[in-house]
Amino acid sequence: MPSKPGWRGGLLKALYRTSIASFTLALSCLSAIAEPARVMSLNLCTDQLAMALAAPGQLISISFLSRDPMLSPLSEKATAYPINHGRAEEVFLERPNLVVTGTYSLQNTTPLLKRLGFRVEEFSFVQTLDTIPGEIRRMGALLGREERAEALARSFETELADIESRRCEARPTALAYEQAGVALGRGTLADSVLAAAGFRNLASEAGIEGMAPFPLELIVEQKPDIIITRAGEEDAPSLGARVPHHPALRAFSGTRIGPFVPRGAWSCGGPFVIQAVKALAALREEIAPCGEAR
Repeated sequence: MPSKPGWRGGLLKALYRTSIASFTLALSCLSAIAEPARVMSLNLCTDQLAMALAAPGQLISISFLSRDPMLSPLSEKATAYPINHGRAEEVFLERPNLVVTGTYSLQNTTPLLKRLGFRVEEFSFVQTLDTIPGEIRRMGALLGREERAEALARSFETELADIESRRCEARPTALAYEQAGVALGRGTLADSVLAAAGFRNLASEAGIEGMAPFPLELIVEQKPDIIITRAGEEDAPSLGARVPHHPALRAFSGTRIGPFVPRGAWSCGGPFVIQAVKALAALREEIAPCGEAR
């Protein structure tokens, strides 16, 4: 039976069109993954990274905590975004194609969203200065904003290296002392900021891991050079906030007590943490210039 070129040609054309259509669909899907159009953030720390990196109109909702100036260095910028309270119902109504959140956010929300088919990316709360560039780059990759993220990460690394290069043997003592007498010890972002700025963290040296109460008597005994209180506590006074300002501490003649770190600057890992390092490095140079023995 003679062959039918027309039939074969039609089949080849059909296969070609199908292949092109499949390839185009695959590219479209990859593009959607690389640069999601509707992103929701349910966590204070992912809020900060997303606000710093997202394209205009890409970020459709952030957590309500990001409007708190005591916690969020981008609190003013946060007023331009709709807020959420981390509930699955809010996500379901908004239908984002990417949800970013923290490991320790509402525990029932993340598993439920995943079961419903939402794409959820979690960020760890374990943060130090070393982890920040990676967090910036990861968020940039998720948002399809790699170029912007790389610029921020490199700037952070360069500024941090410059500050650390100016450290010396003069290392005054410090204590990050918060409400109800809780200190920030080893493994915290504050601990790594203090080390980078050239301070010894008394809470870390006392063996405190994370956040834990620090006895007032021990502070009196060790007399740190600086006691860092949380900026903004004067706006929301409480009995717990008065502990770092105890008369026994105020009686120290050589100890400086105050909010030496900009508001919210070390609440979360992000490019803005460099402001905390700069502020403390300048303070360290003021009270213990290099060349002075400690």
